[in-house]
Amino acid sequence: MVRNSFLVAAALLFMGFPMLAFGQKFAYEVDFNHFLDNREYTSNYEMSQTMLGARLNAMAGASLDTTQGFMGGVNYLYEYGDRINGNTPTVDLFYYYQTPKFSFIVGSFPRRGLLHYPLALLTDTLDNYRPNIQGAYLEKRWKWGYENFWIDWTSRQRPNVRETFLAGLSGELRYNLLFLDHYFYMYHDALYGDYVPGETIRDNGAYGMLLGINLAPLTHWNTLSFRVGSLGSYNRERPFVGAAGAIDFHFGFFSQLHAYYRKFGIDASYYKGQSLNAVYGDHMYLSGNYGRIDFAYLPINNRFITTRVAVCLHDVDKKWQNSEMLTLIFHVGQSFKSYHNWPTP
Repeated sequence: MVRNSFLVAAALLFMGFPMLAFGQKFAYEVDFNHFLDNREYTSNYEMSQTMLGARLNAMAGASLDTTQGFMGGVNYLYEYGDRINGNTPTVDLFYYYQTPKFSFIVGSFPRRGLLHYPLALLTDTLDNYRPNIQGAYLEKRWKWGYENFWIDWTSRQRPNVRETFLAGLSGELRYNLLFLDHYFYMYHDALYGDYVPGETIRDNGAYGMLLGINLAPLTHWNTLSFRVGSLGSYNRERPFVGAAGAIDFHFGFFSQLHAYYRKFGIDASYYKGQSLNAVYGDHMYLSGNYGRIDFAYLPINNRFITTRVAVCLHDVDKKWQNSEMLTLIFHVGQSFKSYHNWPTP
């Protein structure tokens, strides 16, 4: 599988060279991501494990003009101690169109920098193990905020394989120091290609509505923001024929703090309510009573490299647990500009 993916990438690059002869500008992007996530958990919600590896994403293509172009490449993860073919590489292949007020991407493209969901809804391990959106992304930006819509096709229906996809929207509305963040996505788990008696169709979704204030402009802090609001989820399993199936709703109270001064910072969050059942979210929120504090240090941050080291404390069911994280992200590119939405404070 690794060999086939690299052959695909080589073919994409070879196909791109004739485009250069007609005046298109060569574009490339290289991202390297090293991660360590050591989880010393004793809860029943998440596995105690150490995730350690490096991901290399190399893309090349052509900028057709100042607003649009094509990119292709390979996104490959190597987990330390595993076989070189332990993980199937992901193919990058997409068209992009972007202006200061609008972005449109279609194909298979990196998720990082596009979606800023709370971990309760979309867990951070997705960046490590499923880094691409495979579908489409659209975003509209204004001076007072932004709104995006996306769809991620995760599996085609065929024998022994179910049809699944994710679709969602998120955005932010701003007024002076205040802002309103909103998030939603749904996960659809349909039928197998060959009918299995008694099988069910699953619909799962999650939402967030958070009111916040950004105090950083009034201080010397790099980041100082606070959010408060509600997170929720729903789940429904229904038979192929017959009754529609009842929808099970869960929700609760959520608060979040981000405070960074120079190289040091704290990320803290607390959820209290019903058990959140978000299929792609952090399963610690299944407890219904979960607090987390990250004490972070940013040793190197410049135009090429971003690093973060954190000691994380988790309060789950009135039991304290811990984890340690280290991430290093290296980025270099030419002609192609990454399509990031407006950063959330």
